[in-house]
Amino acid sequence: MKNLSTEKPLPRIKIVGRTLRSERGISLVVVIMLMVIILAITGAGLLFSGIDLRISGNYRVGTQAFYAADTGASFGFSQIVSSTVASTAAFGPLPVNGGTYCSGTIATTGVGCATPQPLMNPPATSVAVEATLSSGPVYNSDRAGFFTYQYTIDATGVGPLGAARQVQALATFGPVQ
Repeated sequence: MKNLSTEKPLPRIKIVGRTLRSERGISLVVVIMLMVIILAITGAGLLFSGIDLRISGNYRVGTQAFYAADTGASFGFSQIVSSTVASTAAFGPLPVNGGTYCSGTIATTGVGCATPQPLMNPPATSVAVEATLSSGPVYNSDRAGFFTYQYTIDATGVGPLGAARQVQALATFGPVQ
């Protein structure tokens, strides 16, 4: 057995004012730093993928609302006839794939859907007379007695999650005598 009192004492490491000579624990520091970097990259990826999902979802419901409004504009075109009362009549709300459409503009208060379509520039007697060419009837602007009606068609489409889009179109009907 050795005598412990005669053995040489272990050297003490001074931290202040002197660099450490021991490399113990450095791998732990490196691993922790790498884990922090990997977790930051993973967190950023999850954040951006969540934002992309919301953007694509908003685009989808907005597109559905636009197509509903486009269907409403087509319906507005189809109801234009020689009667101005029937042509300016309000329509909707009517269901369409995943949404609804109606006449009128987007209103935040809920009022404004299914409003009558305005008749633009109600005509006095304007000029247009039918002539026949090889391609079919053509209306000349040198004779009085015929006129046209011009309508503004406002259609609002509401899609899922309350997404709303508005389509506005001009339509001309005539000539009418």
